[in-house]
Amino acid sequence: MIDLAKDHLKKVLSLCGANRDCEYFPCHYENQSCLWCYCPFYPCEDENLGEFVKRKDGSLIWSCMKCNWIHKPEIASEVLKEITELTKDKKLNDSIEFIDNHEILMNIKRRVEEKLGKDNSV
Repeated sequence: MIDLAKDHLKKVLSLCGANRDCEYFPCHYENQSCLWCYCPFYPCEDENLGEFVKRKDGSLIWSCMKCNWIHKPEIASEVLKEITELTKDKKLNDSIEFIDNHEILMNIKRRVEEKLGKDNSV
């Protein structure tokens, strides 16, 4: 394998697998998929997956600390599949702009939940 391919594979594995080199690993659970380190659905406000917590100043912020759902390999892969299907005919920046829509993202989340369930346990 050429060095460029090795470098690319390293990036893919660090994103799609359990990135054990990350200083925060495991942020949710052992053998999680790190593909969605930053969840595209944030804030989903789904009380089965997270909760509002109080900040020091008393304001509320959505916390995903207890969410395992998006980190399950089969869920992470299905979310990526849904996004790539919706953006397959778009350029990269156009894809990001298109997906940067909460309603579109929540529809993706609902479709994945319908296909694979909403179980948050590990």
